[in-house]
Amino acid sequence: MAKDYFFNEEHDMFRESVRRFVQKEITPRIDEWEEKGCYDRAIFNRLGELDLLGLKYPEEYGGANADIKTSIVFWEELSRCGGLGFVMSVMVQTDMATPSLAHAGSHELKQKFLTGAIRGEKLFSIGITEPDYGSDAASIKTRAVAEGDFYRVNGAKMFITNGTQADVINCVVRTGGPGSKGVSLLLIETDTPGFSVGRKLNKMGNHSSDTAELIFEDCMVPRENLVGEENKGFYALMGGLEMERLSGAALSYMGATLAMEESIRYATERTQFGKPLMSFQVLNHMIADMATEIEAGKRLAYHAASMYDAGQRCNKEVSMAKYYCSELAKRVCDRAVQIHGGYGYMREFLVERLYRDVRLYSIGGGTSEIQKNVILAEMGLRV
Repeated sequence: MAKDYFFNEEHDMFRESVRRFVQKEITPRIDEWEEKGCYDRAIFNRLGELDLLGLKYPEEYGGANADIKTSIVFWEELSRCGGLGFVMSVMVQTDMATPSLAHAGSHELKQKFLTGAIRGEKLFSIGITEPDYGSDAASIKTRAVAEGDFYRVNGAKMFITNGTQADVINCVVRTGGPGSKGVSLLLIETDTPGFSVGRKLNKMGNHSSDTAELIFEDCMVPRENLVGEENKGFYALMGGLEMERLSGAALSYMGATLAMEESIRYATERTQFGKPLMSFQVLNHMIADMATEIEAGKRLAYHAASMYDAGQRCNKEVSMAKYYCSELAKRVCDRAVQIHGGYGYMREFLVERLYRDVRLYSIGGGTSEIQKNVILAEMGLRV
């Protein structure tokens, strides 16, 4: 395979080390995790031991201070385990729940929580979505009322990845009036009295990670657990969206890549009418379409990552990558199931799992419709 000059030699060496780790310690366990509906908590400790949970974070807190391209390499190789739900759980830890803490949290808060997250000692969730609100973070109802040195928190969160196992919830709460100016971020430890897991949710796909409803009933949370300033949490949260969406793009095009590779393998081994499936032009054209779409999505993501590393504004490019890649993943996985025929509908074939898993990625991390709104706004057009 030709070298991709987007990456340098250090990236290539890192890729090989992650690939070996994934093949040895993660891929053999994915089927088990899919069956039981969750990964083993200890794998996060192992990821922390290998310095894989803080790639982009400062060395002061145990991170590697690496560029975003390094994170892209990590997601590409971790996704090859075939359990995209597990990959999503890791992504929540590194690119959804902790960026706002890293960017807006106090030094003391980062020492207490970010260091533990990077080591894999503290498992994080991000608490945004509520039973009545999804992408509209500015409209959340979970309320945190200041009482002396504490906040009294009441409310509920829905569809929370890592929810049944998390040690800490980076929770979007309302501390002020309506709208985005009344929103704060509060780190809520799950051993706090009044916190409970309402229920573990039964999902269509991504079974190697857990998803839950969370309940907060008179949870008394120290005011020192506030991330950034009171009533400015919405802006701290928005500041980490670029990396979250870039990671989501990578997860999407890698799901599509695995589906294409499985299709090529199946079509090479399977015969129909006395000939390998790969000898039929219509099937070859389907695979050519897959490869072209994947490459286009990948290049969008790489371009956005380069802009991010260069310190350039890249909201539009990141949203383009997230939108395009999440949609192409659905198209590619659908074609993969079609190529496999009846076998593509069977649980023992990877393409069946991928088909279910990737359906989430045009919803989670900001829907495709939200990404289109961002793109239009960045173009100066009204939405």
